[in-house]
Amino acid sequence: MAYKATQEVVRRVMPLLDLLGARSVDKARLLQYLSARSGVDWGAYELLHEEQDDAAEVGATDQTYIFRDRSNGAEYRIRYPECLPSEIEPLVLAEYKRLASGRSLTSMANELFEYFFASTHCASCKWRGEQFAQIHLECRFAGRPINYEFQEVSAGWSGRAE
Repeated sequence: MAYKATQEVVRRVMPLLDLLGARSVDKARLLQYLSARSGVDWGAYELLHEEQDDAAEVGATDQTYIFRDRSNGAEYRIRYPECLPSEIEPLVLAEYKRLASGRSLTSMANELFEYFFASTHCASCKWRGEQFAQIHLECRFAGRPINYEFQEVSAGWSGRAE
């Protein structure tokens, strides 16, 4: 049943979409773009070409991609989502494919996890260091900091009365 499969894919990729898109339109454009790009890799779509477009749309850039559905020949114009930084696009695409594939879940790529959480969570987490590798792996498997415990670092203060 295609509808149930689509619901399952959206459920699995929604945490990724939430990390990048603040508004519903951002998440929708991101889902559309990642689905089409993945469809090319999976053989369902063909990327015909890309073009610059001056017509502004909410949640999109001026970069437009034209995809063709291999099964029926229909063509789709999909704009690059403005909420997707181009420097992490390959990592996000790989993460989308990992989540949407339907296989058993594995861990988020370390580089992508660090992009999202290194400065906001990992840098001040109590569980830093190689000795806590299993804890780090559990966070990466969840795709978010689940074992995060803030450790306050104060220069020169020992916590004891002098």
